[in-house]
Amino acid sequence: MSNKRVGVAVAGAVAAAVVAYGGATWYLGQRVQTDYQEAVAELRKALGNDVVVSNDYDKGFLSSKARLVLQWVPAPDEEGGAAPQPLRLVVASDVRHGPLAGAKLAGAVIDSRFSLEGLNADAQARLSKASAPILTTVHHLTGSHDVHFQLPAGEMGDSDGMAMRWQEMAYDMAISRDGQHLKGSFRMPEFGLTGIPDESALAEADPEEESDNDETAAVEPVDRTSIQLQGVDGRFDMAVIDGLWLIGPGKGDFRMERAFVSMLPAGGGDSKPLLDVKNVVGNYAVEAANGTLGMTTQLNAAGRVGPIDFEALSAEEKIQRISIEAIRSFQRVVLDSYRAGGIANAVAAIEQQSMTVLMENAPRLVQALPAYSMQLKATYQGKTGELQYGGEVKRAPSDAEVAQAGWMPALMKSSALQASARMPKAWMLPLAHATGRPQASERDVDAMLRMAQSSGYVRQEGEFVTSTVQLESGQLNLNGKTMPLPPGLMR
Repeated sequence: MSNKRVGVAVAGAVAAAVVAYGGATWYLGQRVQTDYQEAVAELRKALGNDVVVSNDYDKGFLSSKARLVLQWVPAPDEEGGAAPQPLRLVVASDVRHGPLAGAKLAGAVIDSRFSLEGLNADAQARLSKASAPILTTVHHLTGSHDVHFQLPAGEMGDSDGMAMRWQEMAYDMAISRDGQHLKGSFRMPEFGLTGIPDESALAEADPEEESDNDETAAVEPVDRTSIQLQGVDGRFDMAVIDGLWLIGPGKGDFRMERAFVSMLPAGGGDSKPLLDVKNVVGNYAVEAANGTLGMTTQLNAAGRVGPIDFEALSAEEKIQRISIEAIRSFQRVVLDSYRAGGIANAVAAIEQQSMTVLMENAPRLVQALPAYSMQLKATYQGKTGELQYGGEVKRAPSDAEVAQAGWMPALMKSSALQASARMPKAWMLPLAHATGRPQASERDVDAMLRMAQSSGYVRQEGEFVTSTVQLESGQLNLNGKTMPLPPGLMR
C-alpha cells in the first residue's frame, strides 16, 4: 500500500474516532442534563416550588454549566414588621461531559460549589473564616454514581463567646444504578465547639431586667462547656426502602480517637474535665423483616467520666420490630410541614403532632410487638458493673381492653418492663466521693447499704450489690417480691 493510501486510511480512522467521540460526548451530555433535571424535579417535589426558585442549565458540547437557587423566607420578627431578607443557597455546577470527563472514564463529572446570599453583616462576619463546601458527583457509564463531599477546614464564632472549629471533613458515597443501594465512608479528623453557655443559668436571668443607669444591663457570667472530638471516621453499607429517609437495612462501623468535654466555671479558674474517653469503637446493623425494622448498636471505649477513670466502657442497644409504615407516617408529617412553612414549621410539627401521629399509628406499632433493650457495662479497679433495662410488648391489647381503659393503660397490662443493676460494692465509696460527698466513709456506705437492704431495694450477693425490678401483667416485682403499684401508674 502506498504512503498516500496509508495516510488516507489513518486520516479516516482519526476522523471516525473524532466523530464517534463527539457523538458519545453529545449523547452523554444529553443524558446528564436529563438526569440533572430529574434530580431537580425530585428536589422540588420534596422541598416545594417556593424553595426551588430558579434552575438554569447552559448546555455546551464538551461541558455545561448549571445554576440552582433555593430560597427560604424567614417569618417576620413581629406582627406587622418589615419582611425579612430572603436567604438564598446558590449551587453553581460545572459539568464535564464523558466519556473522558476530567481525565475520568465516566458519563459526566459535576463539580458543585455552594454560596449563601442574603446574610446580614453579623452572619457574614461569623462565616468569614469558613469556606464553602465542594460536592463532586461522578456519573458512571453503567448508570451508578459516586459522590464526594468536602468541607474545607474553618471556624466560626460569635460575640457571645461561642466558637466552632474543624479540620477538613470528607464524605464519600456510591449509589447503585437503580438507586437502591448506598455504600460509603466519612471522615472528621477534628471538631471543636467551645464556650457553650449554661442554658439553665441563662433562663434564670430576667431578659427584660435593665439597669437603672444603662439600658444594656451587664450579663452575668455563666458556666461554659467545651466539646472536642478527634479522629472520627466510619463506613456504611445499606439498602433503600421506598418512602423512608436515612434508614434502611444494612450495617456500618465507626471509631473515634477521643471525645473530651470540659466546663469552665462562671467564677473563673481552671477548666474542669467532665468526660475524656478514648479509642471509641462501634458498629450497628439494621434488619428489615415482615414490614418492620430492627437495629442493634454496639459501642466500646475506655476513659474518664467525671473523676472516675474506667478501664473499659461498653453499651449495646437493641430496637426491635418497629413498623415501617409508622415511621413513614411520622416522616410524612415532618416533610409536609416543612413544605408548608419551612424548618420552623417542621420543628413545630414534631413538637405538636408527635403524640397525635403516635396514637394514630398505635395499632400497627403494637401489632408488630416492638421491643427495646439497653445493656451498659463498665470496668473500674478491675471490677465490672452492669446496668440493663428495657421493655417489650408481649401481645397487642384487644379492642375491648382499649375501649375500657384507653391505649396506654391497656398497653401497660400487655407489656413487660424490666431493669437490673449489678455493681461491685467496692465502687460505692469512690462513687459517693465523685457525686458530691467527699467526706463519706466506709461506715457511711455500709449504713446506706443496710438501709437499702432492709427496705428491699437492693440485695448483696458476695462482693456485688444487685437490684432487679419487673413490671408485667399489671404487677410490680422488686427483687423477687410482688409490691403494690405506684398510684396512677396504670392510668
